[in-house]
Amino acid sequence: AHTIAEANDITSLQGVIADVISTTREMRATTERSRAEVDSMRDRVRAAEAEIERLQIELEQTSEKMRHDPLTGALNRKGLEESYAKEVSRATRRGTKLCLAVLDIDNFKRLNDTYGHNTGDEALLHLVGTVRDCLRPHDTLSRYGGEEFVILLPETEIDDAVIVLQRLQRELTKRYFLANNEKLLITFSAGVTVVGQEEVQSSAIERADVAMYQAKATGKNRVVIAPLTSLAA
Repeated sequence: AHTIAEANDITSLQGVIADVISTTREMRATTERSRAEVDSMRDRVRAAEAEIERLQIELEQTSEKMRHDPLTGALNRKGLEESYAKEVSRATRRGTKLCLAVLDIDNFKRLNDTYGHNTGDEALLHLVGTVRDCLRPHDTLSRYGGEEFVILLPETEIDDAVIVLQRLQRELTKRYFLANNEKLLITFSAGVTVVGQEEVQSSAIERADVAMYQAKATGKNRVVIAPLTSLAA
């Protein structure tokens, strides 16, 4: 600007005009590079966001798998712990009853020994499929170990819980299980109890487990209620 102000003729401006043109070109090139860098950074950000979303989905799927038994698809012990804590909290908050049942397939060892472990696995799947068809959407089924399962029955009185389990037993008698084209009757014995307010999971399961063994000892394919004295203790 100073040079232009003091210029006497066009010749004296040639140098500054050349500098301005050169600088303008450099600025244009710099702007284009900056725009390209911004576009590239935007693409990288979008790619990073997509990767983060993919990883979040993968993490959720992995977490979900960690909560379920790989054979039957029922909740595993970890899934049961989470569900139990949630249902106990809900029952306490709403002042409703929560029942817990432990059920065990009758004569499962003999089934495995006679027909093989693959047939035993299929029997587990047969049981789980039947139970799922009969339970309410908010009931929870989990595989506790081997052929032993735990069912959580929210907002359910103890007598109604017994009715639910007996209905499951009747349904199993209607659905024969095929082993090498041989019809087999799958039955289970169950113990059921009311979960105490804020009661720890191990205590409720232990009480129901004792009742389940009483069901086995008194003829199998039965449902036994855990004595209320056990709850008081």
